[in-house]
Amino acid sequence: MNEVREAQILQSWFSPSYPIGAFSYSHGLETAILSGTVTGTETLIEWVGDVLRFGAARNDAILLSHASTHDADLVSISQLAEALASSRERHIETMAQGAAFAKVTAEVYGTDPIARPYPVAVGTAVGILEIDVQKALSLFLHAFSANLVSAAVRFLPLGQTAGQRCLAALFSVIEDTAARAHSATLDDLGSATILTDLAAIQHETQKVRIFRT
Repeated sequence: MNEVREAQILQSWFSPSYPIGAFSYSHGLETAILSGTVTGTETLIEWVGDVLRFGAARNDAILLSHASTHDADLVSISQLAEALASSRERHIETMAQGAAFAKVTAEVYGTDPIARPYPVAVGTAVGILEIDVQKALSLFLHAFSANLVSAAVRFLPLGQTAGQRCLAALFSVIEDTAARAHSATLDDLGSATILTDLAAIQHETQKVRIFRT
């Protein structure tokens, strides 16, 4: 596959318009904003940066990388992905997005339609289409970060320009996390973002919610 077509596919997959419903999830950020933990640009950058370096985003990138290999044990990797979901709604998030991604990508690109956790579904499609894994990891993490920033823009509220400053400040973290995930083993899976996990759990019991997680 030539580089232009590869870039077109990845940009399509990780566009806000790709029908997986990513815009409806805040990954616990809604609770963090309501509690006063995330109040503006600096705390938003810190929150998202920690999820990238030490939390679910890092784990998802590692899972994507391993699912993209031709000899990947997709059943075992999927089980790991589900086990790493730190709350009921976090599990719903990864499964719902994964099922939607697998369905639409199979219909458009002829990839595997089996519903799997989101990073595993993406990695499976990357492997089938022989897309550069490093590029896929970078754009996957960029989309994850952009979605959380977008949630903050809508809910804090945060201005559009300020949101873009936040995203730009995360570029180096995104690239570093993608590079580390590409060389990581499954034994490197694990997270240390307790506050984000607690926020996701607390979100499940909120009476008024804008986002699904």
